[in-house]
Amino acid sequence: MTICKFKKQKGFILLTAILIMAILLLIATYVTSFTMTEFKIASSQSTATKTYYLAEAGINEMLWKIQNDPATGLAFTSGILSSINDIDRNNIFNDENASYQVAAINTVPAEAWIIATSTYQIGGSVSQRVVKSYVSRATYSGQDWDFGVFAGGRGSQQNGNFVFTGAGIVLVANGGRLHANQVFKVQGAEVVVNDGSVTASNVINVVAGGKLTLNNSTRESPTTTIDMLQIDFNSADPNSWKNRATVTYTKTQFKNLPDNTTLNGIIYVTGEAEITDKNLTINGVLVAEEDIKITLAGKTLTVNAGPAYGGGLLAKEDIEITTSGGVVVIDGLVYAAADLEITSSGTNFTINGSLTGFDAKVTASGGAIILNYEPENFRPVIDPEYNPSSPIIQIDHWEEQY
Repeated sequence: MTICKFKKQKGFILLTAILIMAILLLIATYVTSFTMTEFKIASSQSTATKTYYLAEAGINEMLWKIQNDPATGLAFTSGILSSINDIDRNNIFNDENASYQVAAINTVPAEAWIIATSTYQIGGSVSQRVVKSYVSRATYSGQDWDFGVFAGGRGSQQNGNFVFTGAGIVLVANGGRLHANQVFKVQGAEVVVNDGSVTASNVINVVAGGKLTLNNSTRESPTTTIDMLQIDFNSADPNSWKNRATVTYTKTQFKNLPDNTTLNGIIYVTGEAEITDKNLTINGVLVAEEDIKITLAGKTLTVNAGPAYGGGLLAKEDIEITTSGGVVVIDGLVYAAADLEITSSGTNFTINGSLTGFDAKVTASGGAIILNYEPENFRPVIDPEYNPSSPIIQIDHWEEQY
């Protein structure tokens, strides 16, 4: 009896050992499979990152070529970019698996899509990335600027629009021409134009209960497109705004200016110029290499024009102004090389000059923004002697991966 029981126990132990080994084998197989999957994911992400930065390198090389190669720059501003201006690179950064091809295609003179396609070879497979950037250069150079309101984008339906929204009367424009190179749109609010004109290179849309009131004024669409104002922010030319600055701040230094500060002359900020909930007076021109962002609640912002410099706010990228209550008076040119957006709620808001952006939107409630077209306040700002060139601005950025 004892011998039989022992044999049964030996068989049970063997079966248990086999089961345990099978479970361990399954766990080892799962861990190996999981590890291999994670390795493939990590490798794929690494390769995707490489191809993305390859494509971005292609975009930047074409930008450099447009800015520094005379033939390509002339083709860009003339609207005749072609395959002879393309870039084809292999063995990038001494990596024989890396390559990119870049094409630049004009939509209109001085505006173009740059399309970079990068590839990275992995054995028998290829990772590919496509990146597109829309670029523009302002080309208008002169002192005769008859626009009280202007949106200058031309090559895409998403650019060159001026949109007015809000409640009640959003804008009262006295004199000057209100123009959009694409669509001039009044939506659910009212724009009043006295002794001026409203024009659009595409259409004038008054929608959703909006109203466009013309007093001794005209409207016309479609019209010809107009070049964007040329502003030389920071070129090497001695007449650029950076080189003529009377005082220069970093982003942090400007942001930390105390309440009730008064600044005089050409105020140049090497990054973003941010004004948040403080009273500020500028006797001259505020110029920013990046955005100008103004957020005020019950505060006062005053920009006074002078005979030497004129007056205004100039941003190489976007201008965003958001106010609630308080007082804003700007004498001169409000100029955004990219997007211009103003949102005003119950603010006593007056601009004595011009509003100019690549693409623009104004929203107001609790009181209209008053725009008085007064070119004497911004003629010194747009003087071609002080604006011999303008930067190339990247407007849109699009990418895909496959």
